Amino acid sequence: MSDKDHASPSARQPPRPGRPLPWCLSRGRARGALAALIGIALAGLAVQTSTVTERADELAFDAEVSIVRALRAPTAVQPTRPDVVVVGVDEASLDALGVPMAMMHSALGKALEAIAAAQPRAIGLDIALPERSFDHLLPGLDLGLMHGLRAARTAAGIVVALDTDATGHLRAPSQPLLAAAGGPGAFGLALFPVDCDGVVRRFDPDPAKISSGDRSRCGASDDIDPSATDGVAAALSEASDASTGTASIAVPTFVARLAGQLGREAQLSRPAWIDFTRGAPFSYVPLRDVVAWYQGHDQARLAAQFGGQIVLLGSVLPYLDRLRLPATLVAWELPAVPAPGVILNAQVLRNALGAGLVRPVALPVEFALIAAIASIAFVGGPWSRWWALAWTLALGLFAATALHAAGWFVAPGGALIAASTAVLVRTALDLANARHERERLTRMFGGYLSPQLLRAVLEDRVEPGCTRRAIALLFADLRGFTQWSETTEPEIVHDTLNRYYAAITPLLHAHGGTIDNFRGDGIMVMFGAPEAQPRPCDAAFAAAGQILAAVDRLNVHEIVPCAVPAVQVTMGLAFGDVVFGDVGSAERKDYTALGDAVNVAARLQELAKRLAFPVLMTESFARQLSTAAGDLHALGTHELKGHSPVAICGWTGPHPASTASQGEWPGRARTFAADG
Repeated sequence: MSDKDHASPSARQPPRPGRPLPWCLSRGRARGALAALIGIALAGLAVQTSTVTERADELAFDAEVSIVRALRAPTAVQPTRPDVVVVGVDEASLDALGVPMAMMHSALGKALEAIAAAQPRAIGLDIALPERSFDHLLPGLDLGLMHGLRAARTAAGIVVALDTDATGHLRAPSQPLLAAAGGPGAFGLALFPVDCDGVVRRFDPDPAKISSGDRSRCGASDDIDPSATDGVAAALSEASDASTGTASIAVPTFVARLAGQLGREAQLSRPAWIDFTRGAPFSYVPLRDVVAWYQGHDQARLAAQFGGQIVLLGSVLPYLDRLRLPATLVAWELPAVPAPGVILNAQVLRNALGAGLVRPVALPVEFALIAAIASIAFVGGPWSRWWALAWTLALGLFAATALHAAGWFVAPGGALIAASTAVLVRTALDLANARHERERLTRMFGGYLSPQLLRAVLEDRVEPGCTRRAIALLFADLRGFTQWSETTEPEIVHDTLNRYYAAITPLLHAHGGTIDNFRGDGIMVMFGAPEAQPRPCDAAFAAAGQILAAVDRLNVHEIVPCAVPAVQVTMGLAFGDVVFGDVGSAERKDYTALGDAVNVAARLQELAKRLAFPVLMTESFARQLSTAAGDLHALGTHELKGHSPVAICGWTGPHPASTASQGEWPGRARTFAADG
């Protein structure tokens, strides 16, 4: 080979890919559009049919409530007058009164009279009145409660809660108590929608929708029978002296009826989310204290506590009428304890007196948000896309929390499904496209690049510039090939070379060699570039031995039987620091190695022909071998063409039994006529 034989030739450069960049970009946009459309479609379907989005909405609602309550200033949390005051029936009150809750008519009557005397703005009794009289057990028992109901109705108006029996049917109170309270218009259903996780977050003014909606979403069967509301309305109508006799009286919820008395029915006219972010946790006034103030004629205390306020009287017992809420609204119990139902009614009344409930954004806005967040699928790189998703979710939570504080709730379930689906689908499409492109490039360039270099190119690990590293170099050349090819048909030369390279190329790749170039009958191979190897000299030495054995087999089985002179290979091995990487211009580049070790290996391959050794190597290369090599001969220092003297070793190579009878190298088989 000549001085330039080891340089990378332009003939080995594979053709460039045929598709221009704009086409590639349009394909990426098409994958993004497809992923976004799939995300939008799945989100729309999930919003309409799946409970997954509802669960995500509920969790987001709880998180926003916690954040807003934690960030609100105490002055913003404290409500303004009029506020809701809770009178609680607790265990201490029952013990002091000495009667069970079902027979505390007299105490309730006294409490209602005491509260009415303080001139409150409205009174709500969140305790269901009995269906029948207990006067036969304790004469005069009902009379005290009736006096209290009339006093409350006269002073501020009263709303009484309706209860359900064990079968889920509503119970109408006895006729005397119903009349004392003011007829059907004084009653309401103490009912809230319960989400599938057992938490109350929403308000619905329509009791029928509450019960049927809960059952259809969660499969619950312990709510009231929605058909029972008309029956109760009829029962209330028939039992009331003031009734018109019709059975078409609508029965609203307890808190909606109270809001109507306060002139705030518009605030609770539509289904919405309850605002748990406003107002300090509730305390309560024990029923026994109210009765004691009444009996002690402590009008000043009663007026200070209840004057001008909305008063709700209900149970705060630990085992009766408890509801799980997303926020702690009671000041006397641990946060995880479900709250009394009267506390939830009080909070909704706070909403009605203030800014109202938390309204859900309109459905078109929700779908616009879904479409917008699904556009993350158009972000190019996969890591950039996932980072964009993470930042979008974080900013979305911040924006949704701010809107929640302003009285709007953005349901994120659909948007989460749209974004995650779009990103996953786009990532899957990109992976499939990358795999297809990798296979295409492998088919196109696999015959032009060594596997190590092809992997580095496909994985984008070939960086601009160069890398310095100590590697092993192998140069190989066919002895006498030049003179033989002068007198041989080109087709035979071409076929012989292809058979030779087909025999040795897999061996080089198997040992991690990167073929730099083919130059006629010469080859340059790097061990340790572009991928580092722990023992590059061992790999190069083993590859050299297997090449010699492979050439012997090639001669016996393919070359000589075709009446072609046996090929004979000489190799030079060197080890040292080189730089490797792209060499050339922006229009044309080669991936090659440069350094003294490259030149030394090329010169040793030429010298091997004259010294009658199939393999020559530098002593520095031989010292790197992990095991001693047989038939390795120290040849001293030799001058190399255009280079200072170098200490070298010669190796005769392996001598398998199948070829030993043919004699020592170079007389193993009939060779080309002369050196070339």
